[in-house]
Amino acid sequence: MAIVATGFDAVTAELKRMRDAQAPAIAKAIDDAAKFGNQLAADEIFNKYGFKSKSYVEQHFSVSINPKTLTASISARMRASTLTRFASPRFKVGRRSARVAAGFSVNVIRQQPVWFSGAFTVIGRNGNQLMFSRKKGDNTWRSLKGQKALYGPSVASSFGYMRDALEPPIIAHLRKKYGRYAK
Repeated sequence: MAIVATGFDAVTAELKRMRDAQAPAIAKAIDDAAKFGNQLAADEIFNKYGFKSKSYVEQHFSVSINPKTLTASISARMRASTLTRFASPRFKVGRRSARVAAGFSVNVIRQQPVWFSGAFTVIGRNGNQLMFSRKKGDNTWRSLKGQKALYGPSVASSFGYMRDALEPPIIAHLRKKYGRYAK
């Protein structure tokens, strides 16, 4: 026994026509939403974490849009950021009223400083400024062999913690843009 279906060719052709008519509006909406999501993520990470420069956060994001599959993705750099990106030097008054280095104040989370009293910076092999720390009375810091540089969160790990909070505004923006382009 065989089932013969007639009329489905017309339905298939109509669905293909509808998809072809809506694909440009969907692609534009996805493009706008991806750019909006990229900027929103950079703004929120800069506001929450203590990065000194917003451009550092923005340059480590990338957006990829595939119009054939109507998808977009936002990704960030996974390499940890050196702690000097979050630090500012601290000074104390020494003998004869001279300013003396007293370590660094580190703000990994904005408005929550932590004082590293024995911290100091050196220029690394690639020209990067690296931060090391020592305890009071510890003179082994004169040789940096075996010591690890101090690092803060990467842009990608910061983005990972905020991803769930950023999703609803991006979806709302996508719906608003699609509604505008579909008309």
